Amino acid sequence: MYALTVLDQSALTAFRSEHPWLEFSDRITEVCVYFDDNGGPTRLTAREVGADGQTVETDVNAFGVDTILSLIRYAPQGIAKQEDCPEERHIWALLEELPVADGSRPVDEVEGERASKLQAAYGILRDIALGKLRSLLNSARNARETQRLSDAIHALPERLEQVDDSHKPLFLEIDLWRFVAVLRDELAMPADYEITPGRDEQLISREVIEQAESTALSGPVIQALFELSPVAFSISSIGQKSSRYIRVNQAYLDLVGKSWDEIGGSEMVSSGIVSGSEARAERLMLLDRDGGYAGMRGEIHDAAGNVVPVVISARRISVAGQLYDFEVLQRASQD
Repeated sequence: MYALTVLDQSALTAFRSEHPWLEFSDRITEVCVYFDDNGGPTRLTAREVGADGQTVETDVNAFGVDTILSLIRYAPQGIAKQEDCPEERHIWALLEELPVADGSRPVDEVEGERASKLQAAYGILRDIALGKLRSLLNSARNARETQRLSDAIHALPERLEQVDDSHKPLFLEIDLWRFVAVLRDELAMPADYEITPGRDEQLISREVIEQAESTALSGPVIQALFELSPVAFSISSIGQKSSRYIRVNQAYLDLVGKSWDEIGGSEMVSSGIVSGSEARAERLMLLDRDGGYAGMRGEIHDAAGNVVPVVISARRISVAGQLYDFEVLQRASQD
């Protein structure tokens, strides 16, 4: 699943009017900017109206550096979306089924089953990688690029245990390294590893909450950025049942239509803002497993009870010696 921003025809019309010095063809009808897990731009695609009136893919390399950089800077004016890859769902499904040694079976047996499932997931991932690299090879512009991509295809490891850091550039080019890294980390973990043992049952004392409130973002520069940003930020304690608000900025309060006195220190679900949905459970799982996620769709409720669709990115951070979840929320389109 990829986070992206779509600049449609309306947004591109505004872009052209604000960037008249750029030679940006009127034939371009759509530009998509894709982002990695850290929120940085990874690639850019575009579509245009061809000579026969049909919409076709555009060679974005012809835009030039200035135009590409300007489009990336303009991306926040577009519509935040997600692009799903059906094959990736199979990978996550296999990961969710990984067995954990609980004493009911020999550890060696559980380890063998885990390795088998992880290799199956890597097999799916490798097929995706081969398809993407072959697509790039078919559109290679010169002999050097053809040779480089041919070498990359032959260098893809057959098995997960063969993957090392030297293969990272191969997967980064096609935006798949994050999945490979997850599979490789899972393979290295013992079968009895559990990242979140009993975390929801740990009670967060008011003293700890107040300490975190006074410590979080106390630097003057970071404090100013936190308070003045038009993007909604929140910091909360971790867990499905014990997530409590530690700190939010004014943009978050404006988004939900509540004051800090109403929600400060309160449990997020019981506050009425956050719903305990399956989608939220999946996001918390990603925080537990990967330490974060980017560009996931979600819903919150404002003070009037209205559903507010949002795009959420989050990271697990350490504040005042404790782990907390830092979320960035942007209002999403209704489509």
